[in-house]
Amino acid sequence: MNTKKTPFVVIVRFETTAETQVTALAAIKNYIADFLSQQPGFISATLHRSFDGLSIANYAHWESASDFKHFAKLAKKHPDLPGLIQYNPTPCFYEITEQF
Repeated sequence: MNTKKTPFVVIVRFETTAETQVTALAAIKNYIADFLSQQPGFISATLHRSFDGLSIANYAHWESASDFKHFAKLAKKHPDLPGLIQYNPTPCFYEITEQF
């Protein structure tokens, strides 16, 4: 029986335009560096930008779903949230089933 604990994965897609992608990327990067990455249970985050300028994806690992839920409660009151919401963030939650 495999008892190895796998991270809780959150992928958030942000909608941008070719004109707003650079600004959005900087805002998201600062939010992750200054706030998200400082939360208990945070493991890592990786930002991806699309070549067409129309989206950004943040792929984040958390130790558990409860760690992420705790962060999400705090995030609702964070002063950067209104600026990030303009990019229509859409989160999806995953568990790792295989790694190659």
